[in-house]
Parts: sequence; C-alpha cells; structure tokens
Amino acid sequence: MSAVTRKLSHIEHAQAQQAHVTTPFKAIRLRHCALPEVDLNAVDLSANCLNHVLSAPLFISSMTGGPHLASRINQHLAEAARELGLAMGVGSQRIALESDDHAGLTHSVRTAIGDQPLFANLGAITASQLADIRCIERILAPLDADALILHFNPMQEALQDHGDRNWNGVLKACEAICRWSPIPVIAKEVGFGFDHQSAKALLDVGIQIIDVAGTGGTQFAAIEQTLAQQSATQELGDLFSDWGYSTPECLIELKQLDPITLWASGGIQSGLDVAKALALGATLCGLGGRLLGPALESTDAVVAALQQIMYELKLSCFGVGVARSDALEYTHIWSTGSLKNLKYSASSIPD
Repeated sequence: MSAVTRKLSHIEHAQAQQAHVTTPFKAIRLRHCALPEVDLNAVDLSANCLNHVLSAPLFISSMTGGPHLASRINQHLAEAARELGLAMGVGSQRIALESDDHAGLTHSVRTAIGDQPLFANLGAITASQLADIRCIERILAPLDADALILHFNPMQEALQDHGDRNWNGVLKACEAICRWSPIPVIAKEVGFGFDHQSAKALLDVGIQIIDVAGTGGTQFAAIEQTLAQQSATQELGDLFSDWGYSTPECLIELKQLDPITLWASGGIQSGLDVAKALALGATLCGLGGRLLGPALESTDAVVAALQQIMYELKLSCFGVGVARSDALEYTHIWSTGSLKNLKYSASSIPD
C-alpha cells in the first residue's frame, strides 16, 4: 500500500470512528460552585502560545498531511483558526520531505492562517533516518512554521504492515534536532500517550513541550488492524487494542515533571473536556477527530464547531466559579473516579 493510499485510508477510518468515540474525561468531575460571582459572558479564554496570544487555549491538532484531500481539509482548518484566533498543527509531512509533492502543505496554509501559530510535523522515526537533519528546513520553510512537532508512533508502526520497527537512535536524533532547530520542538504521541520516563528523557535533550495525545481519540491501532493484509498483524491489533494511557492518565502522571509544559490532545470532544484537561495541568488542548467531519465540509462548519466548544469551556469556567480559563487548576476537580489511585512512584522508574 502506497503512503498516499494509507493516508487516505486513515482519513476514512478516523472519520468512521467518530461515531463511536467515548471521551476519556468522563470519569472526571469538576466542582460545582453555586455562587460563582462571575459574568458568564465576560469569561476570558485567552491563552499564551509560543509568544502569541490565542483567543482560547485551543489548537487544531495534527490530522492529515499526505493525500491531496489534505489541501481542502487544511485550508478549512487554517481559515477557521485565523478567524477565531487559534493555533494549528499540520499532519505528517513525510511525503513532502521525501518527494517534491507537498500534498496540500504549501505556503497556502500559511496564507490561510495568517499570523496565527502554525506547527510543522514529522515522525520522530523518520527524522532519525535522515542523513542530514538540516533537510527538515524543506518542510519548515513553506509553512513559515512557528514550531516543529515530532510525533512518536512506535506501536502504530509496529502494528502496521512494513512499519518502522527499529527505534534505536531516535532519542539521539531528537537531541540533534533540538540543538539545530531555529524554532521550538514539540513531542507528540499519536494516541497511545506519553509515559513518565520517555517524557523526561525528551525534556532532557531539549524538547520544550509535550503533547500527551493519549488514548480516547483516533485509534490508530484499530485502523492499522483494519488495513493489515496479514492475519498475524490483525491478531496483534486485537491483542493490543487497549494498549497505552488515556489523556487524563498522562496529565496526572506527567504533571509531576515540574517544570513542564503539557498540551493535551487525544479524546477531547467538548469544552467541558478542555476544562478538565486544563484543571489537570494542560496549558493548551488539541482537537483533531472532532473537527475532521466539519473540515471535510467547509470553513464555516469548522468555525461553528469550535465556537460551540469555546462556549462550553466558558460555561465550565462559570460553573466552577472562575473568570479565566487559565485559573482552572487541580483544586477545581471534585473526583477523578477510577483514576483516583493513579500515582507516579519515582522508585518504580529506572534511571
């Protein structure tokens, strides 16, 4: 299966999954304030992102960067981000790096988003295989990128026919990229979540932001299982279908790596989910699959979906009695349900 065909299949199956998504934030309950002393209409959602001020602590998470269909999707997403004053990450730019085909990820995306923050995106395993890391400039320049996302997808690759299974040297490559990169480097998982040890190692080599991207959103293991042409691969997909950590679990564990800048994506479906993620320590929240359907439709559809999420976040802030979304903190959480006993023990992690 070609890379372009695989990307098209990812879009198709990711869209189909949205009908069955259950938010991993359901177990978490925020405290209700019966006397909020807050004007709902005046709740301030503004947030800082890489020296930019966003209208809300939201970014459009990386979705697709391969097929030509990405051109329409990314155009709608970028125009919506510009209209609402939000940030955006593009999908994987591997195809653009390996060929002359930028597949929708050209300067037109920067034109569409204007001055809003825009993030380039490359697989960490792909970056580790480059003969010269300076060629990454080929994917940064067309976007005039404000940051570079390195995405980590070892289990997706392992469950994929002919995926990359040798991950030796990836951390060393990340360190070299962080030293070279003229812009901040972000580490992002793809739906399995970051563990404490891996996050710490990445921070130690210069990664500035961790986007936990836990389970609960697009299930790439399930997609790769569907696409698999070998019965053995399909069986492995079944066996490992619940592998990884949910986004709330990642936030609870990684927040103990202080100081750390955490972004939350993976299963965020509403403004209430955003409020819960912020209370758990995230500074920005990413929406991917939730916006894929609207992005296939129009810019206006994306704008409408994001405005609904922003209003839900305002209502959540009002409900707990805070006038600013950046005032949400762990004390606003009433219960973490089944996650209440999740605690990181330093003695359990090898040096």
